[in-house]
Amino acid sequence: MKYLKSIICVFLIIGFSCETQKSGGGFSQDGLSFKYPSGWNITEQENLDGAGYFLSIEKTGFDASGLLTITWINEILDSSEYIELIQEEYENQRLLSDMEFESARNNNFNGIQSISCDFRFKAMGIKHRGIVHVFLKNEKTYSIVKQEALEDISINKQGFDLIESTFKIE
Repeated sequence: MKYLKSIICVFLIIGFSCETQKSGGGFSQDGLSFKYPSGWNITEQENLDGAGYFLSIEKTGFDASGLLTITWINEILDSSEYIELIQEEYENQRLLSDMEFESARNNNFNGIQSISCDFRFKAMGIKHRGIVHVFLKNEKTYSIVKQEALEDISINKQGFDLIESTFKIE
């Protein structure tokens, strides 16, 4: 029995090691595409019953904090109102505390004109930061939400930079 437990532990270690060495990948749907690096995975994607699409990409690892969500709605919405809706959703999350939003400003996401809003919060006592981008393109409204723990900024940088630099909508 002791020998069996040792073998199972070795396979689990190998399995977890292989998972963190993934070669990355890419995403392409409805004219939107980007690449993501090794150590990041698409963790959720959902067609919103024809109304749009939702996608989340996360840095892998037990205590990793990098998260980027992309949502598009198949109609034109008011960008400022959409940012306010996202802010309300964050404020309603019980696991988050000390939520602070800065004023919305003109910005861009890989050259695409956007309205953005920086924000900060604590999750289980750990300080996080994030940014919401909202923009209109091809008769759709897009939102991109990026968030991370302050302590993980340097380890998340490569992933966020690759996703943004390869992000395009045709």
